Amino acid sequence: MSSINFSYDLFVKCIEEIIEISSSLLDGWTLNEKQNCDNGKYITKKSTVSLNHTIVIFEYHIAFHISYNVPVLCVNVWKSDGSLLTMEEVWNLSSCPNSLNMYETLTQMDHPVLCQPILMLHPCKTQEILRGFMQKSKNPVVSWLSIASHFVHLRLLNEYINCCF
Repeated sequence: MSSINFSYDLFVKCIEEIIEISSSLLDGWTLNEKQNCDNGKYITKKSTVSLNHTIVIFEYHIAFHISYNVPVLCVNVWKSDGSLLTMEEVWNLSSCPNSLNMYETLTQMDHPVLCQPILMLHPCKTQEILRGFMQKSKNPVVSWLSIASHFVHLRLLNEYINCCF
């Protein structure tokens, strides 16, 4: 299967639009930039969620993966006592069907900008999802998130979806 034509410049345009919408909604996304880095811009958001009678804090990062040329959704998850959940514990919280191979869906990799271990929806799946949106969506990052976000309990408001049309 051929790769899609998704550039870092398109990624930056898309995440800047997410930041614009988030600012108007007070939804919590922030733009970050690591200097002297070819893919230095990324966005982050923290969210506290109650799952299975457990309070957990999700920290989401949307960054650009240079090797795959796609956006990636990274996540760290903490218990309310501040301890980081293991990959297996996050899998158990995931809304993924049990039949999915979790190692191919949500796995630990190095953050594409910060170069530290983080859980990430695997970029090869992103390539597949984005392919269907590249010609149709005004914001392919949001379109991809509309599919990927439920795997890690990321709530995506309708105002974001509306920017795709």
